[in-house]
Amino acid sequence: MTPVTSRAESAPRTADPSRALPAEAAAMAGRLSAADIHYTRRRARRLDVGVDEVLLASGVASSDELARGAARTLGVGFEPLEAGPATSPSRLHDDDMAAMLRTGLMRRADGRLVVAARGLALRRFATDLARDPRLRQRVALTSPERLAALVRRRFEVQLGWRAAYRLRERRPDLSAGTLGASRSGLALGILALAALFLIVNATSIVGTWVMAVLFSLVLLGGAILQLTACTLAPQAPTAPLRRDHALPYYTLIVPLYREARVVPQLLDALAALDYPREKLQVLLVIEPDDAATAAALAPHAGRPGFEVIVAPDAGPRTKPKAMNAALPFARGTIIGIYDAEDMPEPLQLREACAVFQRDGGERIGCVQARLAIDNLADGWITRQFAAEYAAYFDVMLPMLGAYGLPLPLGGTSNHFRREALEGVGAWDPFNVTEDADLGVRLAAAGWRTAVIASTTDEEAPRRLPAWMRQRTRWYKGWMQTLLVHSRHPRRLVQGTGLPGAVVLALLLGGGLTCSAQNRMSFREGSNVSA
Repeated sequence: MTPVTSRAESAPRTADPSRALPAEAAAMAGRLSAADIHYTRRRARRLDVGVDEVLLASGVASSDELARGAARTLGVGFEPLEAGPATSPSRLHDDDMAAMLRTGLMRRADGRLVVAARGLALRRFATDLARDPRLRQRVALTSPERLAALVRRRFEVQLGWRAAYRLRERRPDLSAGTLGASRSGLALGILALAALFLIVNATSIVGTWVMAVLFSLVLLGGAILQLTACTLAPQAPTAPLRRDHALPYYTLIVPLYREARVVPQLLDALAALDYPREKLQVLLVIEPDDAATAAALAPHAGRPGFEVIVAPDAGPRTKPKAMNAALPFARGTIIGIYDAEDMPEPLQLREACAVFQRDGGERIGCVQARLAIDNLADGWITRQFAAEYAAYFDVMLPMLGAYGLPLPLGGTSNHFRREALEGVGAWDPFNVTEDADLGVRLAAAGWRTAVIASTTDEEAPRRLPAWMRQRTRWYKGWMQTLLVHSRHPRRLVQGTGLPGAVVLALLLGGGLTCSAQNRMSFREGSNVSA
């Protein structure tokens, strides 16, 4: 805990230390000095959190110690939620299970209510018990961590279905997982294959000129869009939100796969974020067979605010499915996404909060931070990658955000309003560029995306094979996104406006067109040489 010996003289004296702490932490009073109690209460008031949350974040007490102590103070039983029929929750619908995690309330098989509360919610629960002491016979207390562990243990199948198939089953028209099954997807796929055939086999003069004109129109539109972005004045930095009591609870989701090497760097980068630990939750998501990453995380298992979640072994093994698996366990109203090698600037979360809370921020569903390449010196490929990122994240995206136009998100450093993220169905596990797809769905649903000047450093591929694999995945994902959202073009235009729909077509289709144009140019050059 933060040293407080210098505050001892100013700390109030009391004959009964337990009365100096509210109900959620009164049982811990005997373990704290008067100075510690004074400091803890002051910090809790400044952050607008419970005293138990301050003790947990500082490592003074564990989650179990706080929950058991609160149960003794309130005169209710402690429910360990261990295996056994007595603690089995009744059969739950998918949405009911998510609501149970969100509210911290679970109905036992015998009808009693188990409450997993902490902080100010636990203090309100104590007030309810004081008003109606008979409630003590019908409720028990547990920790939020024990409730989450029970859900992961008992509902692995349901959680796997939710993470992998929920969007596809509930909104099949918005999922890339149904492209092969729908008539529109089949028709669009045939058209795409026909266009590809023409590109590869455009040997006649007429065919070549037709394709060249079509591609030139798309590329011209992209060039106009880029020139427009260049004329926009540089973006002014967003002043970070300094009022700690106004900061929301924040959850960071970090999907990891075979990332044991960078775990220490990742944890150091997250620890450097300037945000109250009492309001920050970090969910590290790993795959079931990734023993190396699990072993690298094991020494940090007891770190306050950090939790490791194993993604269910169901459906496609993709990054979006892993993030979907973590989302029900998030306690924050803002959800941030980082990759394993990311190094965000320390004030990034506060800057994102400032955007969400400014005038008009209620319609902002996502805040995108800028991405920059930090391994410029590693070779020609990384330098080209850095130039491309600078053009996209420092010029193009700020222009789109400033004018309220839809934008395909970057794959990391996205900060979502939870209401917006869940409202559009979260991530599509079947789309390999789930970030771009989610940006389109947010725009179509009427949510805006803002761009902040805060930067996250990450590594670019150093070698050509890795670059090719990444670029191939991007092209496939852009094609998936175009096919999905061209199923209902009228609905897309209604949600984004005609200019927004055109911008999306130029951004996503432009990259594909440029690649195809390069293929044609290479073929023509080869023919001339022959």
